[in-house]
This record gives sequence, C-alpha cells and structure tokens, in this order.
Amino acid sequence: MYRGWRRPEKGFFDEFERTMEEMNKSIDSMMRSLGEEPLVYGFSLQVGPDGVPHVQRFGNVIPTVGGEKVREPFTSSMIDEKNNEFNITVEMPGIRKEDIEVNATEDEVIIKAEGERKYYKSVRAPEPVDPDSASAKYNNGVLEVTLKLKEPSRQKGKSVKIE
Repeated sequence: MYRGWRRPEKGFFDEFERTMEEMNKSIDSMMRSLGEEPLVYGFSLQVGPDGVPHVQRFGNVIPTVGGEKVREPFTSSMIDEKNNEFNITVEMPGIRKEDIEVNATEDEVIIKAEGERKYYKSVRAPEPVDPDSASAKYNNGVLEVTLKLKEPSRQKGKSVKIE
C-alpha cells in the first residue's frame, strides 16, 4: 500500500487545497463570464386573509420582455376586504420614482421601470378593479399600488312564474 501522502514534508491537505484553489478559480471565471449583474431567482409564498396560499416567482434569470435582461421584481399582492382595495407591493431597488411606469386595467396592473436596472411585472387582479382609483407611492425602493375594487353588478332578479 502506498503511504506517500502521510509524509510530513508533503502535508496532509496540500493536494486537497490545490484542488480547491483550482475549483475556486474555475467558478470565479465562470461567474465573471455571466456579467456584472447578479442573478436573482426565487419564489415567495404568502397566505392571504382568505387562508389560501399564493405562490409568486421573481428574479432576473428568465428574460421577460423582447429578450432584454429584465428583472422581475419581488411582488406581493392581496385584497384588503375591510377597505375594499387591491394592494400591490413591489421591491425595485436602484430605481428613481421618475423611471417607473404603472398602467392599470380592470383585470391587470403592469409595472415597468428603466433606470440603473430594468424591471417588468404584470399582476393579475383576482377581482375587477377600478383603474381610475389607482394610486401609487414609491419610497426607499418599494412601490405600493392601491386600487379600489369594483362593486359587483347587482342585477335585480326577475320573478319567474311557476306553471
């Protein structure tokens, strides 16, 4: 049996350390080739007031608009039944308020931002909302959008005569 690795002048971990250093250099080279912007990808899980879990994905690993590198921001949305509102919270660090564009329809809110970074997010409203009631605040990299829920149309029933 070969016992050369036990020789004190060679050192027990020399080969291991050399291999680890080569691996670190390879990983560093690989990461530099990906670009300067860090890769972000994740899922958020929230349990709404109705007790139903909601899973949403966020990140910049998958290009979302025309092949450009666009980051999908972390987004949280929920219905506030007490105030009859749909609230959306979006994290977009590195963006100025002037670089953000929010468009709302009755069933969707589209958020775009172009500045130091590019962000894009489309949020489906679980219930119809009033786009004219939309308001937004941006502070310290966090955008908060609030829309009033549309009142459900209450059709008056028609009495049906039974024969």
